[in-house]
Amino acid sequence: MASLPSHYGTSFTPTTHTTVPANIDPTTVTLPQPFVAVVTGAGKGLGWHISLAYAMAGCSGLAISSRTMEDLEALEHEIGKIAAASGKAVDVLKSVCNVQSDASVRELEENVRRRWGRVDVVIANAGVISKYVDKGGAGSNLPQGVVEDEDWARVLDINLMGVWRVSKAFTPLLLTSPNGIKTLIYSSSLAAHNSNSELCPIAYNVSKMACNRLIEHIANDHDICAFALHPGAVLTPQTQHHTGAVWDTLLRDDAGLAGAFCVWLSRERRGWLSGRYVSCNWDVDELEGMKSDIVEGDKLKFRMVV
Repeated sequence: MASLPSHYGTSFTPTTHTTVPANIDPTTVTLPQPFVAVVTGAGKGLGWHISLAYAMAGCSGLAISSRTMEDLEALEHEIGKIAAASGKAVDVLKSVCNVQSDASVRELEENVRRRWGRVDVVIANAGVISKYVDKGGAGSNLPQGVVEDEDWARVLDINLMGVWRVSKAFTPLLLTSPNGIKTLIYSSSLAAHNSNSELCPIAYNVSKMACNRLIEHIANDHDICAFALHPGAVLTPQTQHHTGAVWDTLLRDDAGLAGAFCVWLSRERRGWLSGRYVSCNWDVDELEGMKSDIVEGDKLKFRMVV
């Protein structure tokens, strides 16, 4: 990570974390009550752990969605164990949702509206990477360049259009949030800064960079705190079969770190960070100490160097 160019922002705060630090430990947080969170892509990987973080922090309502009900039932069981241990009851709403479908995303929003009549934070986490290609066992099994990647349309539809669908559907309900937090977080990636497809396929990189600009628009156009969050380099069901030298050392972050950072981002309104790219590896105390510099310099946004 240290060898990456400075514009990747890996060392934006002097201190960085690969595990959950004490200052964002979700078990020490008391969220405002009531507090409703929505997490898409919750059935596995990062979405699973983000959901658990909100349960640990005592959200009153938690809408979890994915394509597979069996995964959501397993997650609900884990949330129940957390609630029982903490004494903080969590009302869980499970929904099968395909973010490639306008109707499916609208149905998710309608379910949330009927259940609670509010939402305080939406985490648009559902995402994919291009399907593996057979290169005869040499190097990375991910497609490189525009010729090898046959999965472009699916990746863009889920990663970019899916975030757009979720944002469009939930913005009206977010805007009515009584506590004023009104937060939208999308799972971005360090790959948004990358122009070398040897590290990550172009479709994935482009989808993440485009969503970062979408988040800027949402923050500018609506009274919503919107963030593009790099959730760390985490070993998940989606990344565990990547091959190539870079992947042997890159996936080193705690799966719970992104969830803890999401809770920190949304437990109060952080307008000074809205519309920006942030990384769960950054130290939040140091980040808050840089507030004036970030706002005055309009930092953590995508700009062309001229």
